[in-house]
Amino acid sequence: MTENPEIISFAGGLPNPALFPVQEIAAAAQKVLQNNGHEALQYSTTEGYGPLREYIAQRYARRFGLSVNPAHILITTGSQQGLDLIAKVLLNQGDPVLLERPATWAQFKPFRCNEPTFHTVPLCDDGPDLAILEQILRQQRVKLFYAVPNFQNPSGLTYSAQKRAEVARLLRQHQVIFIEDDPYGELRFKGQPLLSMKQFLPDNIILLGSFSKIVSPALRLGWVYADPETLDKLVVAKQAPTCTPTTWLSAFCTNICAITTWIAISKKSGKPTVASAT
Repeated sequence: MTENPEIISFAGGLPNPALFPVQEIAAAAQKVLQNNGHEALQYSTTEGYGPLREYIAQRYARRFGLSVNPAHILITTGSQQGLDLIAKVLLNQGDPVLLERPATWAQFKPFRCNEPTFHTVPLCDDGPDLAILEQILRQQRVKLFYAVPNFQNPSGLTYSAQKRAEVARLLRQHQVIFIEDDPYGELRFKGQPLLSMKQFLPDNIILLGSFSKIVSPALRLGWVYADPETLDKLVVAKQAPTCTPTTWLSAFCTNICAITTWIAISKKSGKPTVASAT
């Protein structure tokens, strides 16, 4: 169904292909092969292509003012693999896991193989229902809370600054690991970006990101940021299924991101335009 050009599917988070920066991608691919072809076609480390990890760290600094060490970033096959690795490393059978309500099937699926106990917290217009969240945390020894604070899928809502602070306070009080997934945070058409949850919760947090919505889903490139101890475990877990991420796509992605930041729609022409990186 998703391959039928006559159907606009709302079943998954498929970007509008008319907005893909095809010409810029072609130029970036050619540049990578001309300038770094031998390196780009070689194996990488399990952690991933160094320049891409450095770029991601710089992006956190620009967007949120966060000081992120590139050595604490792991490149993954989409953010979904990152979530799968986190589940394998952190969860045991029966561990309580907290998700938002509503949630998508893709958010439950990576955890199911570890057979945790699922709990859900309903969302208000500005984030989780704090009374129910506190009740769950008091009654259950929740291991981790997975959430999408920016343009949550499927509700589309964004946590307010106050809710972020209160959620962080409760998680810190009950020593719960927070998984902040942010695939949609840069797809904003109005208003001001809000702080990352890491600024409210410096410890006990893992960050997930993806290039699927800001460059192209075909890249299948994402990342995990975690503390060194957790990252070491994630690296070991990743060596079995994929060993190393694709150097070629990582080098290409680094190049295209250095040139452009996002694809925007010109209000005058209605055609996609590429905004310069800053």
